[in-house]
Order: sequence, then structure tokens, then C-alpha cells
Amino acid sequence: MIQSFFLNNVENARELGGYITADGKSIRHGVLLRTAKLADASDEDISKLRNEFNLGYVIDFRMDQEKYNANDPVIDGAEYYCLNVLDYSSEDMDELVEGGLESLDLIEFVKISEQSGMLSDTMYIDFLEGVNGKKGYSGFFRLLTDADPDKAFLWHCTSGKDRTGLAAMMLLSLFGVDEDTMMKDYLLTNKYNDKSIQAVKKLIKNKGYDDAFSDKAALVFKAVRKEWMINALKHLNKEYGSVTGYIRNALMIPQADIDKIKEKYLTNG
Repeated sequence: MIQSFFLNNVENARELGGYITADGKSIRHGVLLRTAKLADASDEDISKLRNEFNLGYVIDFRMDQEKYNANDPVIDGAEYYCLNVLDYSSEDMDELVEGGLESLDLIEFVKISEQSGMLSDTMYIDFLEGVNGKKGYSGFFRLLTDADPDKAFLWHCTSGKDRTGLAAMMLLSLFGVDEDTMMKDYLLTNKYNDKSIQAVKKLIKNKGYDDAFSDKAALVFKAVRKEWMINALKHLNKEYGSVTGYIRNALMIPQADIDKIKEKYLTNG
């Protein structure tokens, strides 16, 4: 079962509720939410998160540069945590996004992103194995362990696709959701971001660039690529035996905490 929830000014807003695990349990509805950045959330969006979902936690995976002029709104009752999971330290990248994403040169950003490995087929592996990646995702699961299960737990990055998608994949795997379902959830980004993806491609083509370059731009800003997640899953299975093995042995989340997370967010039937 796929559950999305509509927000006026927040892209890619959906939840994990309703997915079925291998042992026949299901993920509780309305408590595990994934979105794009909340910076443009309308008053109605904030009211919905606060009143409909009883939002208690917001996890922001963005770098500081991404938050320039795009900070998350303060939402009454919700605790905010910044867990940057990227290790990028290129001086060119830092200088490029110093004024925030809204001020950057799109063409130059796509070129530098490719040079920095952000369009590599091993990009997700780099995220997961990086110092900040392990620290940030470990913090994500530790916060889940301590979270009040009756309050919604929301995580996001800028477009809610790569860093956010990896967190969702690991959580679904931890719960025992099959790999095919995890992949379908990941690829839903291309459905929910379709209008934005087409807009990016049109903008790039209008600047005189070909389809191949416009496709790269879409992947940088709004789209996802199946092969990236396939490679990440293969890597985790090879190096750690499973995704849960990575969570236990690389993120150092004890089995007792994993069991606690499952107990809080899974329900029978």
C-alpha cells in the first residue's frame, strides 16, 4: 500500500505507513513521513503537519549551504535536528552554493556536481560509507529509538530523493519490507516530482543544452536513478550481509534498539 499526503508547497510528501513486512505486520500510518525541504511550507501545510500528524520530530539531512535563505519553519511541538550526511568539501562546490541554492548557476552546478561524483553510479555508496554519512544516519536511527511513537517523525533533504531515499530504504529494510517494494517506494520520487523534473529539463534545453545534459540536471535537482539504489543494496549485502547488518555494524545501532524501533512502528494486520 502506497500512502501519499498532499502539502501545498512541499514536494515529494509521503509516508511509509501501510507497507507490509515479511512476517505479515504493517507499518503504522501517519508516523513516518518523508518529504522535500520544508522551507516553503504554507501555513496550511504547517497546520496539517502539526494538527493532523502531531509532528514531533524534523530531521534535516541538508548541508549548511543548502539552508541559506531556506531554513525550515519553526513548528510548535516539533523538535528539529540537523544531520548532514554528505562529506563534500570541494572548494568549488562550497563557493558555488555559498549564497544558497536559489542564487547558483544551474549549468555550472550540474557540471561541478558531476565532477564531484554526485552523478556517479556509486554516489549512494559514498554517502553511506562517508564519515558524515555514518554519523548522520546513525543519529537518525538513534533519534527513532528514543522518539515518542505517538508523534510523527519526518525526515527530508532538499528534494526528498537521495539522502531521504536512503534513510527510507534502510528503515523499510529494517522492518522487513521486501526489496521490490523498497525500490518502488524509492522510484515514486520520479512520479511525485514529475512536473518539476520536466520543468528543469525544459529550462536546461532552453539554454541550448541537449537531452543528455538536461537528464543530468534532472538527476541533480529532482529525479532519481534506479541503478544508484541497486548498487547501494548490492554493496550493503556484500560488505555487511544485509542492510540491517550495515545498520548494526557500521552505524553501531544495537539489536535491542532495532527491536525497539520495530516494536514502536509496526502493527499486526
